[in-house]
Amino acid sequence: MSQPIPVDMLKQTITYFYLLAYCPPEKVAEFKQSTASMLKGLAGQARIKEKAFLAQALPEACLHIVAFHQATREPDRELVDALVKAARTADKNSETLAAFKEQMARIAALPGRAKLENRLHRKKGCAFCQWPCYYGYFSLVSEPEFNGLQRLLEAEAQQPKQEQNPIRPVLEFTLSHLAQTTQVGQGVIQRVHLGNLAYCLLMLSMAKSRLALPESELRVFQTSSQAWIQAGS
Repeated sequence: MSQPIPVDMLKQTITYFYLLAYCPPEKVAEFKQSTASMLKGLAGQARIKEKAFLAQALPEACLHIVAFHQATREPDRELVDALVKAARTADKNSETLAAFKEQMARIAALPGRAKLENRLHRKKGCAFCQWPCYYGYFSLVSEPEFNGLQRLLEAEAQQPKQEQNPIRPVLEFTLSHLAQTTQVGQGVIQRVHLGNLAYCLLMLSMAKSRLALPESELRVFQTSSQAWIQAGS
């Protein structure tokens, strides 16, 4: 594929590498199996072999990832090159995945997005997130359909007060979104990332609806989210 990568294919490639960064190192083989059809499909659309597609798409995906976290159209070339190097072998084994995850965490901590005043939905609750915008770009490029979340929230609100769980419908929506996007299930995403990603998707849904939950409710949700994360650690 000599022409520029179509936007939708680039978004799917970026989605793949973020999900890889959320995967436990010991689950890398399971992750590769669950996402094999996604990569095969992208290569098929490009009418080239999978390795050839990744050779072209990976550098472009890494450029966009670093650009987002630096909040610039001209990201640091050394950071981009370092991420490309780590990404090329990220799914080889647990050690290479751990190195890639470390590089992604380093990039997520860049002040362009990590500072509270620079976060994606800074006026919609991102200030309460436990991680410095490690999920914002994924939430955008994976293009979640939030009608399902609204239905789940409404159903939860119909439950008896003492049985309501603020995080349950958002976790259910997050898992459904992951399954629809790449066939990735709960087993190949670290619990901490699943809980925090759920919060990020809630923030994006609020931003798109132009509605904001009161700060007190956001704090309740975040407390419940972190308690759920800790329960599994």
